Amino acid sequence: MKNILSKKHRIITLLLVLIFALPLVVVCSETEDDQEVYNLSFAHHWPAGHKVEKVMALGWGKAIEEATDGRVKVTTYPGETLVSAAENYEAVVQGLADVGLSVYGYTRGRFPVIETFLLPGINAKSAEALGLAAMEVVTELQPEEIQDTKHLWTFGSGPMDLVSNIPIRKLEDIQGVSLGVPGGKGAETLKSLGGNPVSLPMSEWYEALQKGVMQGGFVALTALNGFRLGEVTADYITFAPFTPQNLFYCVMNLDTWNSLPADIQEIITEVTNEFYYENVPMVWDEDNIAATKHWEQEKDVEYIHLSEEETERWISKIEYMQDEYVEELNSRGLDGTGTMEAIKTAVEKYNNQLPDIQYGQ
Repeated sequence: MKNILSKKHRIITLLLVLIFALPLVVVCSETEDDQEVYNLSFAHHWPAGHKVEKVMALGWGKAIEEATDGRVKVTTYPGETLVSAAENYEAVVQGLADVGLSVYGYTRGRFPVIETFLLPGINAKSAEALGLAAMEVVTELQPEEIQDTKHLWTFGSGPMDLVSNIPIRKLEDIQGVSLGVPGGKGAETLKSLGGNPVSLPMSEWYEALQKGVMQGGFVALTALNGFRLGEVTADYITFAPFTPQNLFYCVMNLDTWNSLPADIQEIITEVTNEFYYENVPMVWDEDNIAATKHWEQEKDVEYIHLSEEETERWISKIEYMQDEYVEELNSRGLDGTGTMEAIKTAVEKYNNQLPDIQYGQ
């Protein structure tokens, strides 16, 4: 009897392991013509109604499924329903998600070369310029820090402007004010300006603003709609394009990638490249413009543009960070000087090629 029960216990345990492991690995089934179907999980933290889900995750999944004649199917998990934003990259490395999309800056220090883009003063004038520059540099440099995944694409937020519940017109207005900041160098930047940085994933900003934990934050204006921040802030929007911008990644688990047949890998590479350049880099620009237009109709938004003299005052407080970071990379055996030069060259290239984006009134 003991052996029978033990055997049953082992069988039940094995079944439970298999059931709970299904969303964590590539699941293969068969089509009617006996071809294997590869089911991929795609995890991110943006809400289900956000363009990241509708345009990027679902759009890419549909493009891949159509191009492979249904041999690859993608199931998306928006809103941190599979993994959290901050743990997304490591979750992909460990195989808890096949594909992950999140923010480089949420794990500060994890991506030293790419985080150079997150320094203040990089000054890409649009999301498209930042995204194209980042893709060019990542492709050229092939940083070691992302070689534990299959890199699909990188894209940018464009300018991170200051939305707030109080007017911020000069450097004195920011002193001691608690403001949300993106990952990476956002906290150090705000602290150097005299503010009190609050580092939280974007999914937690609404509640923090609602409860008065912070009075606003540096953010791409799309978040006014995508994360409903316009309901709890952005009575004032101060344009400060010299502050740190944000970069996002989309990567695939290496075991997942290596398990795919060569012909499917080739299709995914080709489709992803085409899909990226046609759909991804400009998403934040489109949403930033749409967000400002929407909230102009909902409430009396005041747009604040710093004067040249005031801008110089702000920059003088933060420009040291670039030199320090280059030295830090060099001290770690990384080419900080070359990385900074490549980034500035690429950003300037796309700033010159692309038209200006006008936000607000």
